[in-house]
Amino acid sequence: MPLQIQYSKEIARELGKIAVYFPGDEVKVGDIIRFPFGKKGLFRKTVPWGTFSKVTSLKNLGVTYKESQLSESPDPYQFSTKNAVNVGFNGNINADLTNDKLPQGNASLSIKFSSEGAIYFLAVGCDKTGIDDIIALENQIQSKSNLLWDDTFLVTSVTIAQKALIAQSNSKSSELIIGGEISGLKSNTANINADAKISIIKEKGSAFIKDWSDNVTIFMEVMKLEKEIFSSTKGITPSNSSSIPSEEPSERILLKKIDLEEYLNY
Repeated sequence: MPLQIQYSKEIARELGKIAVYFPGDEVKVGDIIRFPFGKKGLFRKTVPWGTFSKVTSLKNLGVTYKESQLSESPDPYQFSTKNAVNVGFNGNINADLTNDKLPQGNASLSIKFSSEGAIYFLAVGCDKTGIDDIIALENQIQSKSNLLWDDTFLVTSVTIAQKALIAQSNSKSSELIIGGEISGLKSNTANINADAKISIIKEKGSAFIKDWSDNVTIFMEVMKLEKEIFSSTKGITPSNSSSIPSEEPSERILLKKIDLEEYLNY
C-alpha cells in the first residue's frame, strides 16, 4: 500500500479525520479538489485518501458563503502507530510515558519506528474553521451550471495546528531524536503548548518529517459533488393543449456527506 494511502487511512481510523497529505500543504475552505491516487475498488470509486490537487474554488466561481470558527477551544492531537512506534526519554525506550514524573527542562526523546509506514503524530493548538450553512450553499450551487467535475470534492472545513510534529517511516527501521522542552510529551495526551521549543536533532533511517512547525494544516472535511438526474413533468399550454404531459430529464448538484467507515473498507 502506498505510504500516502496508509497515512490517510490510519488518520481516519485512529482520529476519525480526513488527513491533509502532505501535512501543511495549502488547502482552504471552499476549495474544490481531487484525490488522484484515491480510486479504489472494482468500480474505481474515489475516496479522499492521499495527495490532492486543486481544481478551483467557490470564490473563483462567484459562490459566496460564510466561514466560521467551528471549534470551541484549541485541541491537541497525539498518537502513534500501535506496536510499531516506541517512544522513550533519554534513551530509555518503552519508558512509562503515563507517569507525571517526566524529565524537566531540556531533555531528549527517542522515537523508534519498527515498520514501514508507521506514524508519530503530534499537533497542538488545533482550530477548526468551516462553512456552517451547507443548505444555503447547496441552494447557491444549483445556479452554477459549470460547477461539477468528475470525482471532485468541496472542502467544507480545515483544521490548522499552531504547532505540529509529524513523521512517517519510509523504511522498516528508523529513529528520530527530539531535543528541547519535551517533558509534556506523554503517550496519550499532549501536555505541551505551542511555545515549547523542540526540534529534531538526529535521525536514522528514512522518514518523511514535518518538523515542529507553525500553522500546519492537518485535517479537512469534504463533501462529494454529485449530479442527480430526475424527471420533471412538462406542463400543457394553450399551444399544446392536445398533447399528453411529458417527462423531461432535469439535473441538480448535490453535496454528499463522506462516510469514513465505508471508505475504510476499500
